[in-house]
Amino acid sequence: MKSGTVIPVVYTRSVRQLVVAGIAAFAVTANTLAAGNVTIESDISPMVPKSEVLAHVDLNLPVNTVFVLPLRDPVGAENYAMRVNTPGDPLYQQFLTPEQFGAKFGPSETDHDAVLTWAKSNGLQPGELSGSRTTLSLNGTAAQFEALLQTRINNYRAPDGRLYYSAAIAPTIPETVAPHVKGIIGLSSYNRFAPLYRVHQATPGSQPLSAGGTGPLGAYSASDLRTAYQIPRFPEVSNFGIMAIYEQGGFTASDVAEYEKQNKLPAVPVKVRSVNGFNGSAKDPSIELEAVLDIDMVIGINPKLSQVLVYEDGDSVFGTSLLNALTAIANDNTARTLSISYGLDEGVQGNAQIAAEGVLFQQLASQGITVFVAAGDRGAYGASGVGDTGGPVSLNVVDPGSQPFVTAVGGTALFTGANQVYGHEEVWNTLGEKPQFSNAGDASGGGVSTVWKIPSYQLNPNLNPGTSVASANGGSAKMRNIPDVTADGSPDTGVAVFSAVNGGWLQIGGTSAAAPIWAGFSSIVDSALGYVGHGRLGFLNPFLYRLIFNQENGLLINQIFDVNDIIDGTNGNALLLGIPGFFAGPGYDNCSGWGSMKGGRLAVDILVGGAVLTPGKTPAAPQVQTVAVDSTSIDFKWNAVPLATGYIFQALTVDSNFDIVTNVAFVTRETTIKLTPLTPNTTYIISAAAVNEHGSGVDNLPTITTAGVSSP
Repeated sequence: MKSGTVIPVVYTRSVRQLVVAGIAAFAVTANTLAAGNVTIESDISPMVPKSEVLAHVDLNLPVNTVFVLPLRDPVGAENYAMRVNTPGDPLYQQFLTPEQFGAKFGPSETDHDAVLTWAKSNGLQPGELSGSRTTLSLNGTAAQFEALLQTRINNYRAPDGRLYYSAAIAPTIPETVAPHVKGIIGLSSYNRFAPLYRVHQATPGSQPLSAGGTGPLGAYSASDLRTAYQIPRFPEVSNFGIMAIYEQGGFTASDVAEYEKQNKLPAVPVKVRSVNGFNGSAKDPSIELEAVLDIDMVIGINPKLSQVLVYEDGDSVFGTSLLNALTAIANDNTARTLSISYGLDEGVQGNAQIAAEGVLFQQLASQGITVFVAAGDRGAYGASGVGDTGGPVSLNVVDPGSQPFVTAVGGTALFTGANQVYGHEEVWNTLGEKPQFSNAGDASGGGVSTVWKIPSYQLNPNLNPGTSVASANGGSAKMRNIPDVTADGSPDTGVAVFSAVNGGWLQIGGTSAAAPIWAGFSSIVDSALGYVGHGRLGFLNPFLYRLIFNQENGLLINQIFDVNDIIDGTNGNALLLGIPGFFAGPGYDNCSGWGSMKGGRLAVDILVGGAVLTPGKTPAAPQVQTVAVDSTSIDFKWNAVPLATGYIFQALTVDSNFDIVTNVAFVTRETTIKLTPLTPNTTYIISAAAVNEHGSGVDNLPTITTAGVSSP
């Protein structure tokens, strides 16, 4: 017989009598386990041995758990998720439905139903069932889970004063059911919430800092961000699809409406998708602020979104809330892009939680859903940098940002020039700068996973025998490096967001802002891909890394055209914390990844260079004629190109060093186009491409100078 073991606890004399009684109950439970029970991996908090027992939990407490079911072919699932998103692979873009993923890789229907029948026969109520059968959400009371899993759930006080409940004994289940269960999540509330935003706080006595934007408080507005990152508009595209956002609670719709009004944006439909019965209430001000920040950023970057679908589970603890939402997103299979601005250190999350998420992110990648996740807000150290774990300072990365099938987004301080044109960026880092504030440990997350091996896309195929992308700047050659990309995240150069319950307009930063900025941009590119018949973007990393590797090959590192390479800053503070973090440098680094987007150029290179779905004949280059030129536009026409499904145009300006200053992208299926708005009296380098699913034909036109503005 296998049984759980009692975890030691710390207690005070005032609760000694209660704790002694509790330990006695533990012993009774441990000694009366049914013969043949098997211990199952769970999310019992590692803080339990360091915490004070307060009382046995209220037995009527509602508890939501997620039973994770093992894949039938885990290696096959991982390989398929990578191959289906790798350009040039025979499986590229052959995305699956949830049911197809389950049929190929998931548990059998018989195995799934065996667990479901056992749970229901013991009084548990299932939540939304997974279409791939990889997870099983189960609701019940603390008393029911104690009896069923032969454990005991207590209330605790952590060393930092945090109150939470947790199982004290590892859960067990009958050996007849155990082969169908890989892990159980939801037996601890230590990790209750996990938002990743930061509110700007000026040093007392100083003037409020302006980010240089045109929004309230001097923070960046939606148009400021679109200008700085050169986000393409693609006016000919009519269907911009559905964006999914995960939230751990509700928001106030009028706050989003106020943001749209202030920024002169259309009223994008925002629909709440309730998960596990959550009623949608905006009862937590911190989560409400996170939610409106996320929604505002994706709408601000892509105001033509067809819908923002907000997946909310605000009743469950973070681990089960996230798993429930990911299951619902996979089941619906309607959103093409997902943004997640939550996370906790890998060590705090635990192996069972991380592994369960890993399966679901593989499934989302196999379904062609692009996922962006915040990389964390406490620099290279995670929670250990400010003593949350009660242990020594160490290097940490945030889950789910460290997952190999997501694009992790770090944070920068963004500085703009006149009219909010991009100036430069540096790694966001205010570690130790504002010790009077509780958020003194602020910096872009980034580092090396202790869980996930280095994925194939982080090995440069142009270097033999495949050198790690992170080696040049101190990253790992063996483990997953994060972040992948970056965007504005510093509260000091933050964005303006409205939240009535939090006092109105606020200047906000954090990688919570950076992740939805990238998600909004990617939704535009994904929609343009569909418009010209090139499928969908899918999991971005294999595509993005290969695109930049090919630009690096044989070129100087500063000739990476598609991103703003961040070469200044660090996400550590060795003087303050005793351990250095990571330093920015040319190319990839573990503070900023590859950098922030040069939106128009990156979009064009994806549209022209990456969407080769099947072998076949490519169209010829279009023979373009200039029709008209004025101060703000250039009109072109051409004859239809045989085999072409669409046409891509790009207008570039360069400085005296031949660095790209502006890049504006356009897409059409017609044979005429107006490139507008352009800048008067400016010389543009124009390129035009005809594309289909097999590739493209590109023509570089002579430079064209727009007319000057006439004097009144």
